[in-house]
Amino acid sequence: MIFYPKIFGTCGGANKALQIAFKLKDEFPNKKIYIYKEILHNEYIINELKRNNINTIDNLDTLNKDDILIIRSHGEGKETYDYLDKKGITYYDATCINVSKIHDLVNEKYNDGYKIIIVGKKNHPEVIGTNGWCNNSAIIIESKDDYKLLNKNDYYFVVSQTTISSDITTDLLNYLAKNKYQYSTEDTICSVQNKIQSSSVELAKNMDMMIVIGGKNSSNTKELYNKCSKVCKSYFFSNIEEYYNFITTNNISDKTKIGFTGGASTTKKEIFEYAHLLEFLIYYKKTKKNIIKEMNKFNSSLKGHENTIINDAINKFKYANSDGKCIRGTLIDLGYKLNKNDNKSMPLCAAYESFETSILIHDDIIDNSPLRRNKQTIHELYNNEFKDYEKDNTSSSLALCIGDLGFFYTNNYILKNYKTNKNLTKLLNYYNDIVIDTIKGEILDVYLPYIEKNNKNHILDENDIFQIYKLKTSKYTIVGPFILGMILSNSKQKEIDDFESMLTPLGIAFQIKDDILGIFSNKKELGKPVISDIEEFKQTILYSYIKLYKKEYLNDLLKYYGNKINEEELIKVQNILIQSGSLNYATEKMNELFNISKSRIETLTINNEVKNILLGFIKYLELRKK
Repeated sequence: MIFYPKIFGTCGGANKALQIAFKLKDEFPNKKIYIYKEILHNEYIINELKRNNINTIDNLDTLNKDDILIIRSHGEGKETYDYLDKKGITYYDATCINVSKIHDLVNEKYNDGYKIIIVGKKNHPEVIGTNGWCNNSAIIIESKDDYKLLNKNDYYFVVSQTTISSDITTDLLNYLAKNKYQYSTEDTICSVQNKIQSSSVELAKNMDMMIVIGGKNSSNTKELYNKCSKVCKSYFFSNIEEYYNFITTNNISDKTKIGFTGGASTTKKEIFEYAHLLEFLIYYKKTKKNIIKEMNKFNSSLKGHENTIINDAINKFKYANSDGKCIRGTLIDLGYKLNKNDNKSMPLCAAYESFETSILIHDDIIDNSPLRRNKQTIHELYNNEFKDYEKDNTSSSLALCIGDLGFFYTNNYILKNYKTNKNLTKLLNYYNDIVIDTIKGEILDVYLPYIEKNNKNHILDENDIFQIYKLKTSKYTIVGPFILGMILSNSKQKEIDDFESMLTPLGIAFQIKDDILGIFSNKKELGKPVISDIEEFKQTILYSYIKLYKKEYLNDLLKYYGNKINEEELIKVQNILIQSGSLNYATEKMNELFNISKSRIETLTINNEVKNILLGFIKYLELRKK
């Protein structure tokens, strides 16, 4: 189960910085907007700003007078402001209000003759900026080892880095008082950070595990992690890929109590993204287990035959009808869970997974693929049985028959389990629409590579490729299963239409990800040969981008594309796709489509659990490696 502390998310200073950045982009869409150094110690936020063309610079000399600069939340020294004023550069100050207060205090007390002490990390940008308001003359106290720098003849004014542990400041003040130093002080440690920490620690007392999220250079996040670690097992993540690897390789169930929190520079949006991903994976693991159990019932219901040849064919279908990822079945159950909270969707989930097995048997013949789900394909099994005989199409013909058999086994299972359901007719009509659209997509997927390879006058149209994505993948993999679950749970037609529109971009993004993995993954992860897409001359936007926009790379690509290749030649193809910008183009298009579905789902007023799992599912699709 997932829990959050009472107080978490970005502090006021971080919010101010982000609001300024995005507001400026809206007000000045045609101007170059830069942030002087990292706006916050958070890679997630830096990347989000980059996606909006708000970039970080480390050298002020690169600025032009027409550019706009943002001073980051950590603040800067007086010399930076003087430089910008002298050069006439437009800038907006996103310094945290608490840090600005420290700057004013330090500047005032320094001019009054005080020696300044800053309690904090010597290399922290906030400390460096604050030091710039006393002519860089402050004594920086990071640990007790620095006390040797103090002089009893000086009169000190003590401030603290806003995100430093209060223990370090308390130890110093006790030392100064005990040894009769002359000093005055102001409490400048951020109260929001303390509230986040105390609220998170309170939560951690009742958790099996705490997940702490934030930038790896964030002092306050490190401090938060240290405090949580003293209470329960805690893990610190600064990027979601590391977290994804962690949660997919550790045994976490819906019984595990997990707390999520983050430093003062970590947005609630980012924390929720991590939590939703885990919600999906827990739900997926549990649902997959139930689907596999139902698929075993499905396979057991397939009666053998007295004829040994037919009986062997049935057993081959059973062999193929296992070891799937069960993503489609899981989406059926998720669509069903919009309105119902029972397991009556399981027979439909198992039936659909069996339909997938059937169509993949055909797909493997078309692609001449020897492997599927990390095991031999049906036609390959027959090839091995007939290896001593004359080679012809018999193996493929038998595999086609077994695939056909699977289609009708699927229909039977649906009819058997839902014959009294009032939505059966609507369910079967929609299921048939999925099958028809999938076959239409397959027709394009077979025709286009052949004609593109053999007809030199063929005019490639990228819209044809997107038609394949929409018909063969989006409808069959994402939209169709989810809608089937909705129909079974008696959803209204308006809701069904909305989800069809909302999930179609997600299905297309799924296929683009598949195309990228089909060349840049590995055989073990993918469960089939990585080179198969290249050898089959598969028409993807990775190929069309070069053909349509980067013709100078086409001849080099065609040396390998559509031909038998080895590992060394695969690397050459990968390099061509990278250097031409094709990989980047496909990745950007994929992310754009992911974001379209994500933003629409975020605005929905639906069952919160289903909504969170759907958002986690999108992140899973973005991160998946197979």
